[in-house]
Amino acid sequence: YVFVQRLLFALAEGGCTSEECAVDINCMFINWEYVNCSWTRPKMQNVNYTFSSKLSSKTVYKECPQYLQEHGQNVGCRIPFTVEDQFRHFSTNLSVGRNQSVTKDYDQLLNRVKFNPPNNISVNWTGANGSLCLNWVRSIKQQNCVRYMVPHKTNKNKYCIPYVSKEVNFTFQVRSKLEGSCGTSDFWSDWSDPVQWGNYTGMLNIIQVKKSKSPIFLSCFFLSIVLLFFSSLTICIFILPVVPDPSKILQDLFREHNGNVESWVHSSRLKEAFETDYTEIPCIVCEPSPTLKVKECDGSA
Repeated sequence: YVFVQRLLFALAEGGCTSEECAVDINCMFINWEYVNCSWTRPKMQNVNYTFSSKLSSKTVYKECPQYLQEHGQNVGCRIPFTVEDQFRHFSTNLSVGRNQSVTKDYDQLLNRVKFNPPNNISVNWTGANGSLCLNWVRSIKQQNCVRYMVPHKTNKNKYCIPYVSKEVNFTFQVRSKLEGSCGTSDFWSDWSDPVQWGNYTGMLNIIQVKKSKSPIFLSCFFLSIVLLFFSSLTICIFILPVVPDPSKILQDLFREHNGNVESWVHSSRLKEAFETDYTEIPCIVCEPSPTLKVKECDGSA
């Protein structure tokens, strides 16, 4: 049936082959706002196309409410659509004069959703962990229904690169597609406008200022540690005086007296330690005589 339709187009155009005059309809649900249908037109530039569509088999075809034109010729159609309509059967019909037409049916347009590119992309430096973060605004309100792609896939409207070198320049772009709890589409959005980060953006100066604080902070920290150490050492010396080293006192015993303690004591300052600094009262002890059993000592004598 499709081959016959293409053949009729070929006959109407006066001799082009079926492949040259083949027409294909392609419809996309754009950003959950409207359906955009376009068609191929090789060697058929002067043909006037009429497009119509309908939802489900119970409704009737309605002609395109808003044609898209190039050089005065219809090349596409924009149709109002709702999120609920994406689950319904969608039929299209493309007509050209002399009652010739091409039809194409879609079971649903859920897998043909194409979002607008993310917008308001910004790049920020987070000095806390040295990361470069990319932020953007979603093209739809539903957060759990979008998958984003930067250099890697993510389901958040934020992407961070840790430990960024200040000598590296970056160019970022983001695109999105339907995925998650709302269904899955086969089509990514177009890439967003590129945003650049590097020496020429002026943000590098902010990074250098923030990084320059780190050496100053570390220097102050180590200086405080050194001052605290010497303060503690002074306090310890004041409270706990240094215990003298006895080895210095005994050096003469082994060097000059070869371990002779008696000789060393007489010549060393320790001799004074062995001399008494007091006088004892003598006590006379008498041998008892046969006549006297005990003779007391005269303490005063």
